Amino acid sequence: MMTLFDKPDLLKNRRILLAVSASISAYKALDLISSLKKLGAKVRVVMSEESKKFITPLSFEALTHSPVLHADSESWSGDITNPDSKDISCNHISYAKWAELLIIIPASANTIAKIAHGIADNVLLSTILACNAKKLLAPAMNTQMLQNLATQDNINILKNRGFEIIPTRSALLACDTYGDGALSEIDQVIFKSARALLIDQSWEDKNIFISGGGSVESIDSIRYISNHSSGLMASALAIALYLKGAEVSFISSSFPTTLPDDVKKISVKSSKDYLHALEDEIKKITSPSYLFMAAAIADFIPNNPINGKIKKTSKEKLELVCDKNIDILTLINHPKLKKIGFKAEFDSQNSIANATYMLEQKKCEAVCLNTLSKHNAFGSKQNTMVLISKNKQVELPLANKLEIALQITNFIAEL
Repeated sequence: MMTLFDKPDLLKNRRILLAVSASISAYKALDLISSLKKLGAKVRVVMSEESKKFITPLSFEALTHSPVLHADSESWSGDITNPDSKDISCNHISYAKWAELLIIIPASANTIAKIAHGIADNVLLSTILACNAKKLLAPAMNTQMLQNLATQDNINILKNRGFEIIPTRSALLACDTYGDGALSEIDQVIFKSARALLIDQSWEDKNIFISGGGSVESIDSIRYISNHSSGLMASALAIALYLKGAEVSFISSSFPTTLPDDVKKISVKSSKDYLHALEDEIKKITSPSYLFMAAAIADFIPNNPINGKIKKTSKEKLELVCDKNIDILTLINHPKLKKIGFKAEFDSQNSIANATYMLEQKKCEAVCLNTLSKHNAFGSKQNTMVLISKNKQVELPLANKLEIALQITNFIAEL
């Protein structure tokens, strides 16, 4: 499975401060720290006194390799003014200045209420109040506490002040009841964190439609013809564009990897399903948008699919008659839609010419050419691409698909 960890420098040297309040789910912050460090981030932690009843500062220090800020460790020695200093002072002002991103995880009902009303009666709250960095808040609490109007009002206050709230989920809670209030899955916190740090004005709030996977065309009610497209490259594009700040709709026959919850996922099978789903989405366009047509749509489909099962007979062979299929990329057009085509080839000699022909034939802004080989076969975690526009051509050497996807977004943004 492809993950963000295929690109270990994604958050290289980015400074992330975790504010840990009192909750049984505090231990999950350890998983978050481990994941963020695998992406190259620098992580520090500030804890409330009550949170130390659930987990010790030593656990965080073992992972971050830096002092945890809490009431007993606050110090004013060291460098107070320079956040890049290795000898940064362990206090609420220095840690607040140091952070590029502040993640309050888990955020208890009490801590949320105090932040909303500007109360700073402990070192964690003082740090949050002093911090000007982007802020993510991940609540975790009993269902009734979460749904209480006071808590909901406090969350809305923080939303209006620019805090991004990471939704809770329904699960079996520590109080042995099933309901809403469980801490978000850590991979979703990582997606949100990376997006907060990597957001790009070129893509922020842009509507993006991505098709992925391979079409499935029925022979009868049981059998079908398809292809080996894994959907990994399209999934990488969905993740990359989400991280850049886009509003992403992903239309696919396969979902081979975990995607951000905020990515709209539309499951399809046949080429007609793809066409109808894309038409439904694109007719809603009101502002400049992009279609990345990365799905492998069948060129030929069975002429007359059978309703039921074709029975085995005494005949030695079954003849399958196929008709030329619709060309979705040609059919989909909108005055505010820019199209990016994808082409997979085995013929390295004619592949550039074939891809270039798509620019005019299908009115594409660019074409991403994938010449398949043993190094980047279907299902591989790596790929190589040639990016072609009317005035530019860029060769991307073999790299993991998330890296390729990020380079594609840069290429398209510069057109």
